[in-house]
Amino acid sequence: MPLVQMQVLLALQSAATILSAAWLVLHARDVVLLLHPVLPLVPGEGRRLASFRAVCAALTLFGFSCAGQMLIVVRAAFG
Repeated sequence: MPLVQMQVLLALQSAATILSAAWLVLHARDVVLLLHPVLPLVPGEGRRLASFRAVCAALTLFGFSCAGQMLIVVRAAFG
């Protein structure tokens, strides 16, 4: 894979990671409501802003973007 292509892919993955992380921070209460059965977290007062499906999609996008970044960096480092 050429260097330019790796740089473009890394930039796209970085943008996806930053945007999904920002969205998750803005909807932190909804993330806590999703993780409440698993972790001992207490959601604050207020109404739900995002759906269960939207929170799951943002978490999935964040995870795959981070993994994609690591894959690109490792591939660039070791050829």
